[in-house]
Amino acid sequence: MRAAESSTGWRAYVLAVLAGPAAFVMVRAAPLAGLAPEAHLALGVYAWTVAWWATTPVPWAVTSFLPFVILPLGGAMSLSDVAASYGHVILPYLIGVMLFGHAFQKHGLARRIALAALCVPGLARSGFRLICSILVVSAVISAVVSDLAVIVMMTPIALSLTRSVAPGATRMSAAASLAVLYGAAAGGLATPAGIVFNALTLSLLEQLTGHSVSFAQWMSTGVILAAAHFPVCYLILKFMLPPEVHAISNARARFLKEREQLGPMSRGERNVLFVLILMLALWILPTVADIGFLDIWYVPPVGMLLLFALPVAPNRGEMTLDSRDFREGVGWNELFLVLGGMALAEVLTTLGAIDWLAHTLTGKVTAGALPWVAGVATPLLTQLASGAATSIMVSTILFPIAQSLGYNPAILARIIAGTAQAVAFPWSSPASAATFAFGAVGFGTMFRVGLVVTVLTSILVIALSMLLVPALQAFSAV
Repeated sequence: MRAAESSTGWRAYVLAVLAGPAAFVMVRAAPLAGLAPEAHLALGVYAWTVAWWATTPVPWAVTSFLPFVILPLGGAMSLSDVAASYGHVILPYLIGVMLFGHAFQKHGLARRIALAALCVPGLARSGFRLICSILVVSAVISAVVSDLAVIVMMTPIALSLTRSVAPGATRMSAAASLAVLYGAAAGGLATPAGIVFNALTLSLLEQLTGHSVSFAQWMSTGVILAAAHFPVCYLILKFMLPPEVHAISNARARFLKEREQLGPMSRGERNVLFVLILMLALWILPTVADIGFLDIWYVPPVGMLLLFALPVAPNRGEMTLDSRDFREGVGWNELFLVLGGMALAEVLTTLGAIDWLAHTLTGKVTAGALPWVAGVATPLLTQLASGAATSIMVSTILFPIAQSLGYNPAILARIIAGTAQAVAFPWSSPASAATFAFGAVGFGTMFRVGLVVTVLTSILVIALSMLLVPALQAFSAV
């Protein structure tokens, strides 16, 4: 049996490895009339990169350096020009956001806020209210912390409560676990710091079309989209996974007891709270004052520096974050996937491949169909590749087409970022995998409920984005 499993695993690995070169060869062999040889090579590299991001024979971060290796080898660009395409403002932004989320969880501020919210009178008096409370609290925290961190922190709280108030209530435990996942996905839409797809899509929007966005502008649509998810997700959970227990008499008392056990706020929690307030203030300040350097990308590095400078135990030289946190608190694999995607977009633009794609596809897609193409393609492709890889692929192709057709590409940015989260399969995203790993949700339940959530929330995001972005003038051209 072990030999057979080993053989099967080896064949799967070989096929995954070959998927990249095969995609490269197919693109290179295709007769793409009017495309310069250098741009043709770049499209082949793009196909190879996306194929390896989907099949993952090597880590995403390693795949992201394929352009660095192949483009100079093929004579399409010099080594220094390719290297320059990796130097993007999104790098310090994402490092800062990831480290803040790590500090938020490390020092327990996220848990304290979650318990404080769940202690509000009346929120946990019934099984239905408890599921709704878990959904909302997860969403609020996810607005400033990564969805994976929210799931790792909130799921044990949710499961421990549901199992204590309703032992053996498997549907209620499954609903609570999925409420954390769906809440984290919804809350990630609210701010640019919520999920990596937000910053990635916004950066590509600015790079490819010249549209820029502020923190407050993104929130003007994001908060509404996040709030609109609540009734949809709640009703789906209520009817597809109705809790076995209705009335809960002592849930608030249990939460109060857990909150009391936390004790007073620690020095680390106060430091993280100060940095959070400062970052939010700096993000919102440009809406009331014209400060040239203070844009959306500037703030997270400021917060990161403060987290490493603010002391927790001055007598021991202990800071809020240290060098170990820098190594462990950043998702380096995902970070370099994003950076590689930005580099690919810049290379394709520089060599003229983007203009060629836009010109070729412009006559085949109408402006009115673009939001639906984006809203259908993104969630479908996210089941096969990572949300970041899908966002890069769909944005790179559709943004220039939208511009050439006179359609507002900012609407597509909102749709792509809002539909790039996969919740139907355990392997679709780290967040889904973590939810499944806790053991409260079976595969069939995750797929069945997740499919309904994906379809309905995707339609919701498409429709509201088409309405809200123009109505609120949420994006502006630079």
